[in-house]
Amino acid sequence: TTTPLKQVVMRKSDLNVCAEFKKTRGNSKESLNLIVIGHVDSGKSTLMGHLLFQLGQVSQKIMHKYEQESRKVGKQSSMYAWVLDETDEERERGITMDVGQNRFETENRIVTLLDAPGHKDFIPNMIGGAYQADVAILVVNATTGEFEAGFEAGGQTREHALLVRSLGVSQLCVAINKLDTVDWDENRFSSIRDKLKLFLYYDHRY
Repeated sequence: TTTPLKQVVMRKSDLNVCAEFKKTRGNSKESLNLIVIGHVDSGKSTLMGHLLFQLGQVSQKIMHKYEQESRKVGKQSSMYAWVLDETDEERERGITMDVGQNRFETENRIVTLLDAPGHKDFIPNMIGGAYQADVAILVVNATTGEFEAGFEAGGQTREHALLVRSLGVSQLCVAINKLDTVDWDENRFSSIRDKLKLFLYYDHRY
């Protein structure tokens, strides 16, 4: 004997995707894991620490404390990095060694910020963070010689971009940092932008 096929009932009206999503998820915000990557000393932790301060995630009192403590050890320029670089060793060496985490909310999303180490010695830690990421920000240092060091063979700019791509991150934003060190030279900005566009888009289809 044959089993009769189940009758398929076709939907007669158009599906309201937004209404269905709201019915399923309610008013809960979407979660997003954002990783910040790039070569060592590109300013990732400082940039993200400043962002968290501007978003009100870090109080003026805490920032004043970090300013005072960083000045005592001659590292005042790292005061914002201390928001994410929390261990004594990271602060003493002035580099991120493990993935720093923090959270902030936008109107529609809850963002978990993952600040990855840029030094090649800590690539396993960086991969551990990238494995959790949905999207990425690639921070590059515009300082003369520093962008080249990170972008050429052996530098972490290329390696980090390739790693997050291989781990499934398909959306990446580039932040060109430290342009003040080249007097905000537009030609320097354009040169870096064009090299990265060629590498990221044409070579690797970001």
